[in-house]
Amino acid sequence: MNQETQQLPQVTSIGGHNIIGGLSRVIHCNFYNSYLQMTVLLTQGAGDQNPERLLTDSVTTLVHFLQQHGYTHDDLLYEFSHNGFGIIKQLDDNTWETPRSHYGEAICIQGKPAKSCFFTSGYLQGLLNKRVTETACKIAGAENDQFSVEGELPEIENYLTREFELQTNIPERSSFDTSVDEEKIIATVRTLPLYGNKESGLIEAFGAVLTNHFADYYNRISYESYFALRDAGIPDEDSKEMFIQAGHVCAFNTFGRIMTSPEWYGLVVPMCETKEDWFHGMIAVINALGWGIYRVEKLDPNGETIVRVYNSYEGVGYRRMYPKSDDKILSFLAMGAVLGLVHLLWKIDIREKPELTKEFYVEQYNNAESSYTAEQTHAIAAGDEYDRFIVSK
Repeated sequence: MNQETQQLPQVTSIGGHNIIGGLSRVIHCNFYNSYLQMTVLLTQGAGDQNPERLLTDSVTTLVHFLQQHGYTHDDLLYEFSHNGFGIIKQLDDNTWETPRSHYGEAICIQGKPAKSCFFTSGYLQGLLNKRVTETACKIAGAENDQFSVEGELPEIENYLTREFELQTNIPERSSFDTSVDEEKIIATVRTLPLYGNKESGLIEAFGAVLTNHFADYYNRISYESYFALRDAGIPDEDSKEMFIQAGHVCAFNTFGRIMTSPEWYGLVVPMCETKEDWFHGMIAVINALGWGIYRVEKLDPNGETIVRVYNSYEGVGYRRMYPKSDDKILSFLAMGAVLGLVHLLWKIDIREKPELTKEFYVEQYNNAESSYTAEQTHAIAAGDEYDRFIVSK
């Protein structure tokens, strides 16, 4: 792959993972990216935690991985744009800029405008093998985001030190009374142009701004932040809830916008007669996003809804970075997402196409009244075959 050929990056789909350059990639939107980054930044002061450094250096490791697997300088610049992070340009020997970027303009949803392109700084660090710092921020009033090359890069830990094989023998869907054609939905979603626009380097779809992000990046920043909070004495339940809530925000914004989009109404709704069909339809879409393979075990909104996830990107990522855990509640995104999908259908009824505003999220969707609860009973991180979630009232 190089800029002379300009071919699309080769995607290999294995067991619900979409792999490019040997790394799993997952579709997520600016709402999730913003909320998760804000959550990581809130860990400042938890022991020795340096969240800005974590957000920056965690991607540098992945760029080095790609270089070790044959990626050239031009390949990395092209893939930054192709995967929705924007466009990087060099101004001089010590200065780079992003005229358009996901983290520079789409990310500022939580809190006040401030320098927030830690991911871009880290990507440039890997590209140049130099320390890079953001010096100007578009959302804070600058014309473009700018980055300064500031010297030699200290050694950065390679956190992908463990082998863990993806499952390929995954059970078929359980027998439910639904006409939803999962294979057709997955095949169609994979044909959508979910890659960066040539002019902007952004992926604008479903009323959001998407990225085809590094699963290992999400995992590293989430788990290291969770460990820092736990080690600082923050109650375990509270620490986990911060990251589960990010998944709940993701369901509201990503799933909610997908389920009100013209694409959804053209492809999925004709297959649906009931809310249960809508649930199965969204599960099929999820199974095209690189998150693993979701299988519905039980669907009873008046009792329990149970979902298994084979090759969950969180569980697989945990095992690639850390020893097997004794804790079975470690797939924060998936737990929040499954809970959120139930809320979309049986708490607010997304079929009525409500406006998905912050106010609606707080007042209706995330209101404690009539909310469901979620628990995780099985975890790949703990050595189980799959992650398993139970949602109930």
